[in-house]
Amino acid sequence: MAETHGDDTRREEASGVTSDYEPSEEDTATFGSVTSSINEHVWEYGRRYHAYRCRRYPIPNDEEEYKRESLRHLMLKDLLGGRLYLAPIGNNPQKIIDLGTGFGDWAIEVGEAFPSARVTGVDLSPIQPHWIPPNVEFIVDDIEDEWAHANDYDFAHFRFVNTMLRDNTAVLRKVFQNLKPGGWVEVQDIVPRLSCDDNTVTPDHPLIKFFSMVKPVLREKYGFEIRVLDTLPILLQNLGFVNVHRKIFHMPLGEWARDPHLRLLGGYFREIMIGFVGAMAVRPLVEAGYEKDEISDVVRAVTEAVGNRRLHGYLPIHFVWAQKPPT
Repeated sequence: MAETHGDDTRREEASGVTSDYEPSEEDTATFGSVTSSINEHVWEYGRRYHAYRCRRYPIPNDEEEYKRESLRHLMLKDLLGGRLYLAPIGNNPQKIIDLGTGFGDWAIEVGEAFPSARVTGVDLSPIQPHWIPPNVEFIVDDIEDEWAHANDYDFAHFRFVNTMLRDNTAVLRKVFQNLKPGGWVEVQDIVPRLSCDDNTVTPDHPLIKFFSMVKPVLREKYGFEIRVLDTLPILLQNLGFVNVHRKIFHMPLGEWARDPHLRLLGGYFREIMIGFVGAMAVRPLVEAGYEKDEISDVVRAVTEAVGNRRLHGYLPIHFVWAQKPPT
């Protein structure tokens, strides 16, 4: 296994149900059994969520979340100098799957980059655009279900998904089974652990407090494996993957870095984290029993702290990629 490190790098009743996609008799499932509810949304706490298995995932899927996810996509591309992945998948992959695709930006751009490849994005929400490249398709389903009719992929991609899965071992075993020999998997995700190198971030930092509030909720209420990245390379090796690599970037939180590129990335990341805190402060913390005033106070404090250039905090973003043995 090779590993490298980069440098600074809360229920109101649902007020309505909406549908983005009209169901048809031709709707089929690639992974498991789905129903027409996959096309619906519910509104809670002033935010929109997917209706299909609506308690499965705590993040909204509305316009506000779209803006945050789009900015995150831009940030990661900028981080990688325009690249969309680090795995050495070659110049002619023919079958690519984006697991937990969200709004689909990554899948669409990969489809444009490889017009001869078939690119499939899978997510719980029907929030992807209708106008997409002809070689790209989106499926609404749960990647933690049993997979059916899904095999022979050259490349399987996850981005900010694995820390919100209940059983990474099971999902990654399915990936291994459905990759072609020699195919690759890549995981891109963040570890919610604020650090610094100069003692400007103290244990009473509002984001550290926020993480201490939300982590137990994600583990106990949702069953998420939020610490999976710490042991992900070993997990991949145990599943049979080879050529396991990990690269860690310390992403600056805010525009405090001297380097102009890092300062730009830090500005992106500040806005992304403010949006993430706002999203997590709604359904998860409210339903965990936190009072509205307490939630508002911590959100306000986080917003102020991440704009303070005297606090030189960063969070690690992990890129982990591995190969199914060629033979």
